[in-house]
Order: sequence, then structure tokens, then C-alpha cells
Amino acid sequence: MIFIISLLFIIFLHELGHLIVAKLCKCKVEIFAVGFGKTLFAKKIGETIYQLNLILLGGFCKLKGELDYSRSKYSFTNKTYLQKVFISLAGILVNVLTGLPALVYGYHIQCQWLYSFGLYSLAIGLSNALPIPCLDGSYPLWFLLEYKLGKKRTYALMRKIFSISFKILMIINILTIPWLIYLIYQGKIL
Repeated sequence: MIFIISLLFIIFLHELGHLIVAKLCKCKVEIFAVGFGKTLFAKKIGETIYQLNLILLGGFCKLKGELDYSRSKYSFTNKTYLQKVFISLAGILVNVLTGLPALVYGYHIQCQWLYSFGLYSLAIGLSNALPIPCLDGSYPLWFLLEYKLGKKRTYALMRKIFSISFKILMIINILTIPWLIYLIYQGKIL
């Protein structure tokens, strides 16, 4: 149970990092969601819809014009290179900034749930830093490609590749669920 609660909190914090930095950079956040698939709960506050979705294997912030060419000054694609990188990597930064102290302090005081939370947060954050298309770590490389190909071509290519990559990662996530259930049942994961 600690694993499930930790996972949901880690996902929430990760996406909150993206949300806060996007708003600081004056980028419109259309949707802030924990989970994928069918929406269980949604509430619009200001310009943003906050959602809880059925499949709790991740989350997302849908930014205005994230993978589309747009002329809006509030569009993600029209932010500076550094703003886009900061928005993209903010979730990873939050995972590291919450996970590392939790891991160290949990180990120091022998608190298993705090230690586990820190470990899970670091694992999720650092795995998300991998330069795999559709993960946060790939965005800075794509933004560099934008200088070579231009915005329209780069974002069209990103849409195609990210769509395929996301489906593959979701299949991998779904296939690992029985293994995670087994580990939880065996008491190897809190």
C-alpha cells in the first residue's frame, strides 16, 4: 500500500513541477492530470483543468501548443530554448529534490516508508531523464533539432515519434504490473 500511495504522490509532485515552472514561464497549461485514460474527476480552475484518470501509471501536463506549431505567446513552442528545457526537466528536478532528502533521512532514522519513497522518487525521476522519445529527458535534444529543421518540421516529427514511443512505454508498463503485484505480495516492495 505504501508503494501505491508513494507512486501517486511522486507522480503528483513530478507533474506539479512541470505545472509551476510552465506557469512561471507564462506557458498556458491546459490540463494537469494524474493517470491516463478515462477521467474519474475533473475540475477547471482558471485556465487549467485538473484531472484524476483511471490508469494510474503516470501523469501529464498538457501545455498549449506542446507538439504543435502555434503563434500564441503562451504556447510552449514559442518559449525560449532555456524556458522549454526548464519546463521539460522540472518534474525530474522535483523528483530528485524530494527523493534524495527522503532517501537519506529515511535511512538515517531507519524509517522504511520514507526511505522507500525517496528511492521510488529518485528511480522515477532519473528514469524519466533518459533521452527516450516522449520522456522528459528527450526534449532538450528535440529543441536543438528545432534549430536545424525549423519548428513546423520538428514538431510534426516529434508528434509521430512520441506517439509510437508512448504506446511502447505504456505496453511495457502494463506488462510489468503482474511482476509488481508479485513483489508487493511477497513483501519485497512496501
